[in-house]
Amino acid sequence: MTQTISRSKKDQMISEALARTHDPKTSWEAAEKVDTNKLESLVLRVLSELGDRGGTNDEVLEYLHDTQIWKKYTAIFPKETSITPRYKQLINKGLVYRDDTTRKGRMGRSQIVNFIVK
Repeated sequence: MTQTISRSKKDQMISEALARTHDPKTSWEAAEKVDTNKLESLVLRVLSELGDRGGTNDEVLEYLHDTQIWKKYTAIFPKETSITPRYKQLINKGLVYRDDTTRKGRMGRSQIVNFIVK
C-alpha cells in the first residue's frame, strides 16, 4: 500500500512523491525531496527521442547513460528506482501509453514498451 505525500498542483507536470505508510521517516523525507517534475520531463524527452519505436525501461536508462542528457535535468545520474515510477505517473496524465508490445531487457526478461501520446 502506498500513501501519497501531496505536492503543489499548479500545472499538469506537478506530481506526487510516493512513500509507503510503513516506511521510516527518512524515506518520507527523501520522497518529498524528489523533483518528480524534472524526472517526468526527462523520461518524456527520452521517449520522444526514441520515437515511434518507444522504449523499455532498460532502453531509457541506456539512452540516458549514452547521451548524458540527464545532466540538463539533474545533478546526478538518476537511479532506476527514480525513473521507473515516472511511467505510471505519465500514463495517468495521458502523456504516455502502453500497449501489448514488449521487448527483451538486458537480463533476458520481457519489458513493457512505453510510447509518447501524439
